[in-house]
Amino acid sequence: MRYTKGLLLILLSIVITSCNLNEYKKLQLDKNKYYFSFDQEVPNNFQLKIKEVFGDNFEKIDNEKIHINISSFDLNKYEVYSGTSLRAMEIELKAKLNFSIDDSKSIKMDHSMHSNHSMHMNHSNNIKTINSMKRFSAIELNPLAENQMSKFMEEEIINDVIEQLILEVNLIDL
Repeated sequence: MRYTKGLLLILLSIVITSCNLNEYKKLQLDKNKYYFSFDQEVPNNFQLKIKEVFGDNFEKIDNEKIHINISSFDLNKYEVYSGTSLRAMEIELKAKLNFSIDDSKSIKMDHSMHSNHSMHMNHSNNIKTINSMKRFSAIELNPLAENQMSKFMEEEIINDVIEQLILEVNLIDL
């Protein structure tokens, strides 16, 4: 009995150490390797958010840097009505980001995305699309709280799209 407990303890410790549990590493971004350009369709608040995350070296064009052109960003709000109330029951926010990556090196682009994100690539002109969607219930909120929740969710969806863009930019180096 004593030996079985010891053997079980040894096997359990081997199983736990073989899992290679490491701390979570957030993707680090080398801001000096990329430069961004924006088309006229990209809103200024989204451009400012990108500049906050990636730094403010957008005018420093260099052949060694990877050019990322953001061609459009759309944020749409859909209200879902149901029942006898005159207000929306749910609000759905959808964000769509179109961008292209110009790199002289070969780029690996085949990978999978999370379940609530989708990634499409048009191989003819190398345009990629990142989609993100969030829904929240609005029926139990008062109108002021609904507006504040809508603003908060817009910020969250913009941050979500930027995180997906960071993931795509980091996948260039793989």
